[in-house]
Amino acid sequence: MKNLNGTWLKIKTGDDYCRPEFIEFYNNQIIHFELELKSGNELLKVRTEWSEKLSESKYEFINDNRIRIFRMGKTHTVLSETESKIEDTEFATDYERIEPTKTKLESKKIETLEFKAAWNNEKIPLTFNKILDSPVIQEINKRMKRNGRKLVLEHLQGTYFASIFENDERKTLIGIKEIDEEKAILFGFPEKPYEIKAE
Repeated sequence: MKNLNGTWLKIKTGDDYCRPEFIEFYNNQIIHFELELKSGNELLKVRTEWSEKLSESKYEFINDNRIRIFRMGKTHTVLSETESKIEDTEFATDYERIEPTKTKLESKKIETLEFKAAWNNEKIPLTFNKILDSPVIQEINKRMKRNGRKLVLEHLQGTYFASIFENDERKTLIGIKEIDEEKAILFGFPEKPYEIKAE
């Protein structure tokens, strides 16, 4: 059996609206955690009420640090204004084991760095503590008294994350595997390649 030790980040897909979540494996249980801000940019795991039996779960290892867990649920399909159908569906969720970020840099230094990462043919800016929205969206947000999207550097158990906040709410965590002044290796993406380089 492969190694289940450690803390595993739930990998969000574009269809997920839930908050960031982690799991740990302990005594045949899959224990679920949410996050709380402890102090500064340090995160704290908070156990939720939800746990599952590992022996009753269907799962597979994608690689040594990535596991896919399959769960049954329902798919609702609207066929017309008066007709719909409900089907049992198997859903797959990936989790990636977090490990301390390889870096010699202090968090204050990391927050000053600026990189660009390419994902799905899109250039994503990796810039901390600045609004990421376009000027047009920023103007709309201002009128609606919303704060928009920004990246905040946070850490849990020695792993740094570029946390995406939308209107002051933590939505997604992008893990930082390693970072120096020239590049950052990011992990936690839903499709291959599961990690990308930002330069």
